[in-house]
Amino acid sequence: MKNKITKLSKLVIKRILLVFAILILWSIGSKHANPIFVPAPSRVFEDLALTLKDGSLWLATIYSLRRIALATILSTIISLPIGLLIFNVPIASDILAPIAAAMRYLPVTAFYPLLIMWFGINETMKVAFLFIATFVYMMPTVLLCLDEINEDLINTGITIGMTKLQLITKIQIPASLPSIMNSFIVMIGTSFSYIAVCETINARYGLGWIIQQSSSRGRTDMVFMSIIVITILSVICDSLGKFLVRKTFKWKYYKAQEE
Repeated sequence: MKNKITKLSKLVIKRILLVFAILILWSIGSKHANPIFVPAPSRVFEDLALTLKDGSLWLATIYSLRRIALATILSTIISLPIGLLIFNVPIASDILAPIAAAMRYLPVTAFYPLLIMWFGINETMKVAFLFIATFVYMMPTVLLCLDEINEDLINTGITIGMTKLQLITKIQIPASLPSIMNSFIVMIGTSFSYIAVCETINARYGLGWIIQQSSSRGRTDMVFMSIIVITILSVICDSLGKFLVRKTFKWKYYKAQEE
């Protein structure tokens, strides 16, 4: 326990020092560059304080998080049954597995104008875009998670007379779920990467909308602020998600925690 606390303290100190180093380099760079291109850190943090005070940043964050959560959850809910179908049905594997493998190479941003034509410029289009952005990575990842299941577990299930449904519900899903949930966390980060794209049209609220509006008005300080907020939110979601996965699936991480 003591070693864990020591390691954690060292890690925190290293990360704090890294942040300070970035801020120092940023401050030095801003003094030798046009503020339009590289705003001073003080100006960016003033914007942060102001937008927090007037509530606009909170509202933007809520809208962006809602879009990200909805799209990522839909992506996972749809990917899992399709993955199980491909994993368990040979004909489905022959037809769908090559498509799933090729999905990760799709140019996601190319779907943006198509989605505008199909769904208009309302919330449906934004969620649909984020869904595609995560689904093309989530689907192949689910298949990889299923492929990583220890074959001895499945063979044991077959030996004791489990039906196909029992194999899926009692072995395949429980064994692959920790890895799938970790992939879900990664997909949240992917959604944050695309949020600036999907909120460029008719968003009104959102972190991507702030970036788009600010860049068109030459407010680089606001763009930097939004990027920092997105980065912080991504790190928080990633850390919290990993913590919850470790707590939920203690059996998988028991040995790692003991070490």
